[in-house]
Order: sequence, then structure tokens, then C-alpha cells
Amino acid sequence: MGGQDDTRLSGTPRFLMLSSLDADALSLTRIDAFTVAFTQKRAGKVVMTGTRTISRDGKVMTLTNKGINAKGQAINDVEVFDKR
Repeated sequence: MGGQDDTRLSGTPRFLMLSSLDADALSLTRIDAFTVAFTQKRAGKVVMTGTRTISRDGKVMTLTNKGINAKGQAINDVEVFDKR
């Protein structure tokens, strides 16, 4: 996260998601030095929320996603990635 423009993590929709059917806007909010929360919207309505957390030792990344995809299906995922 170091060196990034913090205005991109302000929670204000700043990114258009042109290649996604699930959402058309993305906003990011820094929770702390290790966690970023995101909100995805479609036509102004929140359709997905989640977090990306990096462990303090930098060896594990955990992603959470909860919401509704473009097909109306509920999504509730937790993904854990170990650094090799």
C-alpha cells in the first residue's frame, strides 16, 4: 500500500468497471495499514462489498466478497492466499 495516492482509498467511487457485468463502479476505503474495504455498485446500487487483508508478516492475503452478481445469484466468498 505504501506510496499509493490515498485519495483512491477515500470511499468515493473513483473507478469505472467497464469490463464487468457485475458492477460498473468501484470504491476503496483504507481500514488500516493491512486492510482495504471495497464497494461495487451497478446503476448506483450497492451489489458487492468486501475486504482485502494482508497478514502482518505479509505471507497471507485474505479476500472476502458478499453481494449479488449480475445473474441475481448471492455471493459470499472467503479466499485465502499463501505467499510462496
